[in-house]
Amino acid sequence: MRIRTLVLAILLGLTFASPAAAQGGPPAAPEGTGRIAGLVTRGDTGRPIGGATIRLVQWVGGVGYQKAARTDARGRFEFTKLPAGSYQVTAQAEGVVSLEYGQRRPSEPGVRIELIDGQNFEDADIKLPKTSAIEGRLLDEFGDPVPGVMVQVAQVQFAAGKRRLMPMGGPAANARPTDDLGQFRVSNLAPGDYYLLALCGPFAAATDSPGFAVTYYPGTAAPPEAKPVRVAAGQDVNGVTFAMTPAPMAAISGVTLDADGQRLPRAEVMLIATSGGDVRTLAMGRMPSGPDGSFTFRNVAYGTYVIQAYGRPVGGGNLGKAPFGALPLVVAGDRDDLRVQILTGAVVRGRILFEGDAPRPAPNRVMVTAAPVEFVSGPLGGGPPNTVTHEDWTFDVQNMQGLGVIRPNIGAPGWILKSVMAGGRDVTDAAVDFRKGDVNDVEITLTSRASAVSGSVMDGDIPARDYAVVLFADDAASWTFPSRFLAVARPAPQGGFRIAGLPPAAYLAVALPSVSNFEFQDPEFLQALRPFATRVVLNEGDTKTIALGIIKR
Repeated sequence: MRIRTLVLAILLGLTFASPAAAQGGPPAAPEGTGRIAGLVTRGDTGRPIGGATIRLVQWVGGVGYQKAARTDARGRFEFTKLPAGSYQVTAQAEGVVSLEYGQRRPSEPGVRIELIDGQNFEDADIKLPKTSAIEGRLLDEFGDPVPGVMVQVAQVQFAAGKRRLMPMGGPAANARPTDDLGQFRVSNLAPGDYYLLALCGPFAAATDSPGFAVTYYPGTAAPPEAKPVRVAAGQDVNGVTFAMTPAPMAAISGVTLDADGQRLPRAEVMLIATSGGDVRTLAMGRMPSGPDGSFTFRNVAYGTYVIQAYGRPVGGGNLGKAPFGALPLVVAGDRDDLRVQILTGAVVRGRILFEGDAPRPAPNRVMVTAAPVEFVSGPLGGGPPNTVTHEDWTFDVQNMQGLGVIRPNIGAPGWILKSVMAGGRDVTDAAVDFRKGDVNDVEITLTSRASAVSGSVMDGDIPARDYAVVLFADDAASWTFPSRFLAVARPAPQGGFRIAGLPPAAYLAVALPSVSNFEFQDPEFLQALRPFATRVVLNEGDTKTIALGIIKR
């Protein structure tokens, strides 16, 4: 799976967004002759799962087109009349963990099915493990139960260049209030390591619960001191008890203002906890400002925060199209003087150039946007901005906020990004500060002269059947987010692996039993792999073949 994180679409939660899968097939796509079929079973019993939802996404460049079906009583499904292409298959059912074809656990990448004309691929079998749960109690500093506090689970992911605690499914998903005995149960969990957050005050809709800071298991208000709870497949973890952290409380209030300094009513206002000057976990309170633009957050624990506010999205839709403002602050007592000015973001204008002979995509299949790299001065809520690529290959992108790396999403195979120039400066892998105003005369060059690596993996003396190959640039300076020089691949159904669409560079390759979707973006993780890696040098347009052995961690 190439890293093509072009938009960090944060739909009121800190989650990486792949290009959205559209319903139906590609425009004017001819009916094909291929078929994909498979069997969905339970991992704990091996029994077939009838009525499971199957989602088939055909990827055309960076754009996905989605179809859905259900398994029959025998757990079988099929999609017919498919054109040749790259397909992703996902299975979902009640009481089991959703997985893609080729996944053993949700944290690792799946396997795309590369279907050719007339192919009958009937082994897209998916085995879904039983979900798990975490049960425990919340206590106060005296050992008494704390009722009505929301307990949420999160996992560490390497997002936007840093480790962050990411709530599973978004800020509100999997959050459950404690009962009158302080007991909680969070269910429907896949195997993995989870962090528990006890949310109260403005960060939980269920209660104000004054007197406590946001608390992380095993009982700390500091995110770096949080400890994970390990959950095995299909097994509940019981007896997870921890005490809330008492803290002095404050009420903070202010107004939202427009670009002219006038009060802006009905703005979306978010209070977000920060740690070390950045958003490292998603503890967020939300409210609209009033008819006079005023807002108040009560029972806010002393600490560091940023207030982010959004006006009405231009043309409707997601918050990525909305004017935005941010105000970092330290809460050490009541405040009523906060002023959050909401401004329309910068406009990015430029043109797209092509090098190479591959068929060009239609202009409306190339979407220029930016990958944000910080979430204090830049928005935590969002989605794609208004972006248009014109028939003459000029483009303009509205409402760009904060710091971001300009990236095109290319809806056609065979093309990769070669360079991005802004004002004569190479910003291909550098963040642009959109707070300084409009960015004009941007030149984005796409090339079809991409490189590729393929090969085989051995597990001792026999060919390996299940593994993950991590490919990363030899030069650690190329590991910055969002890097074009990192990739991970699983074995193809027919055996072996292939990673295409690589820019020229010297790379290191390592085969591992498994790797998470985000782990391989962590520089510390890559540095630890360096002694075990095989080096391969790719010039422009090269295709190299290598042989690897699995490295056991």
